[in-house]
Amino acid sequence: MKRLLSLALVLALLLSCAAVLAEEANPYEVDESLAGEFTWWSFFDQAPFIKAEFEKKYPNVTIHLEVFGGDEYQTKLMNALPGQDAPDLFDLEEGYVYKFIDSPLLTDLEALGLGDAVANYYDWAVAMGRDSNGVLKGVCDNVSPVAFWYIRDAMEKWLGTSDDAEISAMLSSWDAIKEKALEIKEKSEGTVYLWPNLGEMAKVVGYSLQPLARNGKVEIEEGWYKLIDTMREFNEAGIVANLGSWGGEWASAWNDGTLLIRVMPSWDFFTDWGKNTGNVGVAAPFMASYEGGTYRAIHANSEKKELCAKFIEFLTTEEYQLQNLAVNNQMPANKNIVNVLGPDYTNANFGGQNIMKTYDTICRTIPDIVPDQYTRGLQNKFSNYAQNGVREGLSNEDIVKNFLNDVRDTYPELDFSNFN
Repeated sequence: MKRLLSLALVLALLLSCAAVLAEEANPYEVDESLAGEFTWWSFFDQAPFIKAEFEKKYPNVTIHLEVFGGDEYQTKLMNALPGQDAPDLFDLEEGYVYKFIDSPLLTDLEALGLGDAVANYYDWAVAMGRDSNGVLKGVCDNVSPVAFWYIRDAMEKWLGTSDDAEISAMLSSWDAIKEKALEIKEKSEGTVYLWPNLGEMAKVVGYSLQPLARNGKVEIEEGWYKLIDTMREFNEAGIVANLGSWGGEWASAWNDGTLLIRVMPSWDFFTDWGKNTGNVGVAAPFMASYEGGTYRAIHANSEKKELCAKFIEFLTTEEYQLQNLAVNNQMPANKNIVNVLGPDYTNANFGGQNIMKTYDTICRTIPDIVPDQYTRGLQNKFSNYAQNGVREGLSNEDIVKNFLNDVRDTYPELDFSNFN
């Protein structure tokens, strides 16, 4: 009997300790007054984390979450929205947000009081969630600024520094990048490359140039032609590694330090952290851009609008976005986070760098251009035709002609009168 009592006492102590640890692990002030349930559809692999964080603060709310694959998700959502089985809340990815956001089946989020929740957001991050009439219909919880990713010891060897501000200053224009790329190729006898491929040049300039279609009309500003010229200069100089973005060779070369720069958003998942923890850095490019983004919208016919709005509001808060940064390395959309963390914030994975300061520098200079259903697709097409055409020795005129022919076939509803 004494043995049984001892085991029971030990078990009780263990359960008590577990409860204390669980309580300490909860970074939120628990609110049991909010109760109810709603459905949420997502494609995002971190959706279960988000659900768990919300339920730590609001334990009496039940979220019925379903996560689907990318292509399957778009089709399923498109078919479900007009019917009775649509989710209360759903996610939209930056690449196809405008297939949905102009629909009257999406709720005006400012009418639910969420305008104040995004008042401290980066302007461009809010702009991405507005429809063509400026109505706020989607809200994100993190942003994806594009940076120059590098391995610190490789940069020390070939550029003489691993400081992000110094690297940004060294690579402050295409001419400066070209000069350093030539220097590194010569010193390494062609075994080390600064720049990965022609396509990643478009990622740098993509959202600092006017979109290739505006108000339904195709137009190509001078900066896009200059991009082709710059690609041609780099190609003729033989200073690009010609490693395809997101490929195995590209990732391995970067992790090994034989490719010095990758142009990637903050949600990068190609770093070998087992090998390079503490040896990674990110520098601000000379033009500001972003890639990706997840926006949450509420169905206009949902009976759970207020509860869904409370969920979105929670995701805009400093307490949640700090937790998301700490656990998932996701960059906050709330500008206040930079001030909350302060000038002494460091990230051990990035060699003690204040990556929030770097990303804030990028985010504050991204133009608040409201993208539409053509913006990302036309960027990608132009980049593909430009880099392939340059390699094939085509003229600017032929590259643009091939691009326009494709766009006419894909988007016949656009106005091409600038090119008739």
